[in-house]
Amino acid sequence: QGQQNNFIILSLVRTKNVGHLRDIRRLVVAVSRARLGLYVLCRKDLFCHCHELRRTMDQLAAKPTKLQLVKGEHFPTERMANDKVDAHKVHEINDVTELGELVHSMQQDYLSNQQ
Repeated sequence: QGQQNNFIILSLVRTKNVGHLRDIRRLVVAVSRARLGLYVLCRKDLFCHCHELRRTMDQLAAKPTKLQLVKGEHFPTERMANDKVDAHKVHEINDVTELGELVHSMQQDYLSNQQ
């Protein structure tokens, strides 16, 4: 069933067909565990054209389609969700490769600081 967490990253990028998520109960479990943020990485066209998932995917498709991070911001933050952020501080992730490169560089920085 899965546990609740503040943030959930649901990765469906290696999926070539909808498969077990066609069962709406599985989709509900997948998307209902996030308290503060849900990030779905997937082939948007594939999932948006699935009849069983249409209502949920329409809701998700209405949200921004790219992950936006605030440079220099760390958890926990004092910024509230509706607070304005200077545009030059916002970094938009364009694809999974860029996200992987960012995570790798963050890990390298962390390891460098541990020495």
